[in-house]
Amino acid sequence: MTKLASIILLLPAMISLLFNCSNQQTTDQWDDAIIDAHLSKDSVYKQLDKENEIFSALENRDPLARRTSNVSYFSGKRIDLSDNQHAKYNNCRAYFWNTDTLSINIGIGNGFGGHGFIINYKDKTFYTEAYFATDNIIPWEVKPTHKIVYQKLALDKPKYVVGDSLFGKIEFKSIETDNEGERTEHFGKGHFRTKVSKF
Repeated sequence: MTKLASIILLLPAMISLLFNCSNQQTTDQWDDAIIDAHLSKDSVYKQLDKENEIFSALENRDPLARRTSNVSYFSGKRIDLSDNQHAKYNNCRAYFWNTDTLSINIGIGNGFGGHGFIINYKDKTFYTEAYFATDNIIPWEVKPTHKIVYQKLALDKPKYVVGDSLFGKIEFKSIETDNEGERTEHFGKGHFRTKVSKF
């Protein structure tokens, strides 16, 4: 994927997260990650090797690329885990945003926005934050708050640099509350892998 396509693809998520930071009190809940050096040997990755990657809009579509995510992600007023028709329709990308915090994005974009969640990782600690972004941004709109119900993350290494392969496993649940008090549940569970890039 070209750098321009990467920026266009992730711009809605970046803007959404920037406005979240500026329009609400931060409630980031950092928890310890588990480091499991044998995680990459899990059989789920052999299964992913047999599947084609799912690409977001504007990404270069390499026909040889293998699936990066088997994470099931649900969001809604009330989560129904049996409704999994589109739950695994996502991919995984990881970036350093000119900081020492690694952002692991599990989601999908359509060129005008996207949805999914970001795992922010630093010094063996992490927090997850769901996002839904569109190109219709209202700067003065109060963004929703997110409360973590639980979150568990395992990674194959304690530290990453640009170019490293990354293998992980996530499970989390959070509750998003908008400025009118409406609540949306978010739930994610599964394995993922990617290469670490720099923006």
